[in-house]
Amino acid sequence: MAGKIKGFLGSPQGRDSLLTTITEGLSMLGMVLTYRLAAQVSKQDLDLYVIVRRTVSFVFPVLILGAMVGLTRFVAMSREPAQQRGYLRGALTWVLPLSALMIAVGLLFANPLAWTLFGSEASANLVPPLAVMITGIALHGVAYGYLRGKKAMVAANAVQLSVLALAPCAAFLLWTDMGTVLWATGIAWVAVPLISLVPALLAPDQNKMRRERSELLRYGLPRVPGDIALGALLTVPGYVALRTHGLDVSGEVGFGATLLNLAAAAFSPVALLLLPAASARLAAGDHAGLEKNIARMTWMILAASIALTVGFELLSEPLLRIYLGPSGAAYLPMARIIFIGALPFAFFNGMRSVLDAYFHTPRNGVNLMVAFGLLLLGSAFHLAVATPWYTMGVVLVIAMFWLGIATWRDVRYVRSELRRLAVRGAEELRLVVVIPDKADGITFTASKAQARSFALRGCEVSLFHLESRNSITKLFTSRRAFKKLLREQRPDVVHVHFGSVAALFSVLVSSVPVVITFMGDDLDRRGIAGAARRKMGGLFSQLAAFFAAGIICSDESVREHLWWRQSEAVVLPLGPEGTGMAGETLGYLREVGLHRRVDEASLSE
Repeated sequence: MAGKIKGFLGSPQGRDSLLTTITEGLSMLGMVLTYRLAAQVSKQDLDLYVIVRRTVSFVFPVLILGAMVGLTRFVAMSREPAQQRGYLRGALTWVLPLSALMIAVGLLFANPLAWTLFGSEASANLVPPLAVMITGIALHGVAYGYLRGKKAMVAANAVQLSVLALAPCAAFLLWTDMGTVLWATGIAWVAVPLISLVPALLAPDQNKMRRERSELLRYGLPRVPGDIALGALLTVPGYVALRTHGLDVSGEVGFGATLLNLAAAAFSPVALLLLPAASARLAAGDHAGLEKNIARMTWMILAASIALTVGFELLSEPLLRIYLGPSGAAYLPMARIIFIGALPFAFFNGMRSVLDAYFHTPRNGVNLMVAFGLLLLGSAFHLAVATPWYTMGVVLVIAMFWLGIATWRDVRYVRSELRRLAVRGAEELRLVVVIPDKADGITFTASKAQARSFALRGCEVSLFHLESRNSITKLFTSRRAFKKLLREQRPDVVHVHFGSVAALFSVLVSSVPVVITFMGDDLDRRGIAGAARRKMGGLFSQLAAFFAAGIICSDESVREHLWWRQSEAVVLPLGPEGTGMAGETLGYLREVGLHRRVDEASLSE
């Protein structure tokens, strides 16, 4: 056993794991010390600082638009340094302008924002530095995601430690005025990530980064609602308590949520290392190895989550008195209630990378949105009906348990899929073909012929006929039927013929990668009667193209009508019989469905 441990720690993966674990531990220690230093100033200052930090976590996903996870995933899957830098620069093209807008809003609307966040305009001086802190943490997300994807773990961990621990602690050690502390922290948070990115930003590049920026946005945008929901889960309860029971209870709820965040941070090394490793293994086709790794991590994280929760509940009183001093007693009751949610939240935080790596759709985002919906229902009840001071803590715990259960369910599904993929042949593929026509229709005979050709080549093919595209009621009925088919067939990829409603329907409903074949008037709508139908159908096609995993165009003129992703779309004529380039089309579908990179040149090899 000792030899295995020594060998693991001597490997690059072992050194990265050890370094990341140490860094996350020190970062967590630094965050703990930061709140202790705030408590030494006064309880009111600690309450204000808790609200500031919760607000930062709530708002910064709007600036980063999913780039942190996206950068790690795509940079890890890229081999060329120029392409890696293209992803970085692509992310900055929206993070920097949005950051400038955030700072402008903080300066112009300081008074109303102070009343909203802190309950009084007297704290308006805290809003501008808060905006700078949000900008800084967004830049930190970009830098950290990029460095992790490159496997530059020393630089990534140095940025993490500096931003999360050293900068805020130093600010409190040097100053006691809350406004000055926030300004110092915000400036440091902006400076450290930018300094870490200087070598990459100064490297000469001819790449226009259009493809990289598009990939990041397509991967990140659907995840933004989930990222916002995650921040809201830990922040909105404090805002609600502020309106019902004042700043004291709001700060106590926020502090309890911060303890949840600290507990989850203990599992961050697993998530940080698992995402690039899982993405790389998926791309390499190592399904069996990835499944074993996920199984081991699942039970380790679950056991550690239980131990952490039980340990805190037993020792919370002495811990908080030591941690916060005389103020600790005021935070104890709410902290005990909220920390019950540490078990499911820590499990979610440790295993979320599995879902980010496997699903093209924002699986974590969907779970977070449902959990946030439960929180909103509880918040509305608390605002409408006179309920005790601890109500928002209970509501938060209920939402966290739903999130943990949903994560457990989805991880089990991923493991079952990986086991299935590990034992099948390398060339096998399960495919669902969506036809926007009745089962006995004759409009898409070539598409049906192509599907039959796929089956003759060894592909398992199921047809789904989207018979109505105009009735909302019938579309919801089709959605249930489509979901059922996906659960039963468990395809690797969905291939939808024609854009417009059918393509957008498939992209929004499917949990597996979707490839769209555009045929002509689904993109070039000039010959379609009716202005509304012409414009809406074209818009649906373009939106579907943005989020699709792959795009096929029937000829070059069709590809030219794409608003974006023209360089990624491949031209594979369907032909009147549907079988002309069936082999090349099936090869493209296989590459997309199995998480591999593909370009048009590789299809002709």
